[in-house]
Amino acid sequence: MNITYTWKISGMKMAPALDGLTDVITNIQFEYKGTDAESGYSSSFMGAIPIGQPNPDSFTPLADLTEDEVIEWVKSVYDMTHPNEVILKEIQNKITPKDKEAPMSWAPAPTPPPPAE
Repeated sequence: MNITYTWKISGMKMAPALDGLTDVITNIQFEYKGTDAESGYSSSFMGAIPIGQPNPDSFTPLADLTEDEVIEWVKSVYDMTHPNEVILKEIQNKITPKDKEAPMSWAPAPTPPPPAE
């Protein structure tokens, strides 16, 4: 399997003032997506990570941050073992389903919804 991963920052939280600094990022939400080049299947992992106390010597103002910089912050502190395992398992399950809903012969057939008026 040849999985290519992409990142997207989906949200951030901030403190208007913290430790003498303004607009300090306190939490980052992200989407980590893996796509298998061979099958074309993909899967995403959504995560969030709190950011520790800011370092005044290396602080970057919010207005100057880029998505690439924020992604590098996440990569530097977030253990990607679990997200990689989740994405791999979900792609493998799409290729060879193991968790598909099984019909129950004793259960009544689902009733279709009424037509829209």
